[in-house]
Parts: sequence; C-alpha cells; structure tokens
Amino acid sequence: MERERIHRRLLQWYRHRRRPLLWRQRSWTPYEVLVREVMLQQTQSSRVEQALPAFLQRFPTLQALAAAPLADVLQQWAGLGYYARARALWRCARLLLERYGATIPEDERLLRRLPGIGPYTSAALLVFAFGRQDVPLIDTNIRRVLLRVTGLAATPPAPAQLRELARAWIPTGASAEWHEALMDLGATICTARHPRCSECPIGQWCRSAHRVPPPPPRSARREPEFAGLPRRLWRGRLLRLLVERNPLPLKHAAELLFGPAPSVEQRRWLLELVAALERDGLLDRRNGILCLPNAPQAPRESIPSAGEPR
Repeated sequence: MERERIHRRLLQWYRHRRRPLLWRQRSWTPYEVLVREVMLQQTQSSRVEQALPAFLQRFPTLQALAAAPLADVLQQWAGLGYYARARALWRCARLLLERYGATIPEDERLLRRLPGIGPYTSAALLVFAFGRQDVPLIDTNIRRVLLRVTGLAATPPAPAQLRELARAWIPTGASAEWHEALMDLGATICTARHPRCSECPIGQWCRSAHRVPPPPPRSARREPEFAGLPRRLWRGRLLRLLVERNPLPLKHAAELLFGPAPSVEQRRWLLELVAALERDGLLDRRNGILCLPNAPQAPRESIPSAGEPR
C-alpha cells in the first residue's frame, strides 16, 4: 500500500512539476533516443538541448549518420566534449546498418555489444524507445532516491540486488514516466548534498527524510600545473582546436594550446596526445598537419615517440 501511494504521489508531482526538457515535448524515434542518450552520458541536459536539434538536422536518420564522414560527425559534436562518444555513436550507426538493416534491436544483450552502449544506455533505449515495462533504469539520481526512500542509503545493496530492487519498484504500465519522475526528483529536490525533504512529494513515506547526514566538506580545488592536468582535458582542448581550425599544423597546435614559446615538455606532451588520439581514430597526422579523420588523403608522417626529437 505504501509503495502504491508513493507511485501515485510522485507521478502526480511529475505531471505538474516536470522539467520542460526538449525530449519531453513529443514522441521520439529509437534513433533519436539513441543519439540523445549518448549525448547525455557525460554532458548536462542543458548543453544537450542546445546541440541535439542541430545534430539531428544534420543527421536525421541512422542511415545519414552511418554514411557521413567521421570528420563531419566530430565537427557537429563540437561543444559537447568527450569526442570519443561521437566516434562510438558513428561506429554504432554503421554496425546497426550493416548487421540489423538500420534498425535498433530490442534486445539488451545485442545492444550491449554495440559501441558506446553500456548498461544505462541500453536500458534507456528499451524503456524510452520501445516502452519496455520490466527494465529498470539506474543512474546517479535514481539510485540516490531509491536508496533513501527504502532506507538503504547507509548500506547500499550490491549492483544485482539494486537492479532487482529498482525493477520491483516500477509501477505497472508507467515505466518511462516513473523513471523520468525519479530523475527529476533526484535532480531538483532529493539532491546529493542538500536534499529539501520538506518539499519532497513523497517525504512522508521516505525512510531517510530529514535524516540525511550532512555532506563531508569539499576539498578546495586548485587548478593544477600543466603536468597535473587530466589527459582528458588536454584531449578535449586539442580536439576542439582541430574542429575549429581543421586542418591544423602541428607546429601551431602547441602554441594554441600552451601559449607562445611552448616548452620541450609541453611539445612532448602534445606528441603523446596526438599519438593517443590517432590510435583512437579521432585525428590523422599527415606531413606535420593534424586533421580530422576521413579528410582527403595525403602522405602520412610517422609520429615520433615522446623522447624523439621533432
């Protein structure tokens, strides 16, 4: 009975207070859901809302995405970061075209074999694209809300047990709406650091209401020195430069990344970045010129190792 009340109250709250996200304004095709969910993997919804319409206009179908040069896909991805996702999405489209006739399979095992599709994205496709009622979605917000409501936040269950718990909580016939409601509640009220329990629509039944311990103090963040910056940050900066200026002479890339007169260490770091990005298929290097993949062919220059002179 308590669970039914929570279902009813939270769904009612969601229908009146839901965030007006772009993808809640109409029905979306499975392909559009795929693009959206890959974009949302590591990017805030506000940025995805800005980039998604232009991407879908440029690549309106799975066939269009599969047929496009990777360079075009990377350029259209600009501003979203984590460009490896764009390449994975492009590879996914090509495999779907090759193996499944440009259809997206409704089988979780098959979905998980595709590039860029992990447990959450495969579940999101099944729920939001195909209306599956028996597949639980578990992202950070959903996990937090469920564990707090059930009183398990202090001793979280193992992943398999959490999945079964989430499955058991899905209300009959309302899976998509239920998961959207949990995400909205976790994003706006049942937040990680400062939950507003007095405003929660299901607070009277929550076993953690008004008992969430205060968050530990955050350590002060300092912008680290060059060598301490995460590799992914420099990867993103270099790819963003390349998208904006394609092609880009290697000798100019160091100055654009690090400023005038780059040090030997900075140039060596750049060579390591270039080598790693080329291994990942995100750029090509030809005669000292960096370019996006699939650009017109030219004689290629080998990349020296980090300790080898230019």
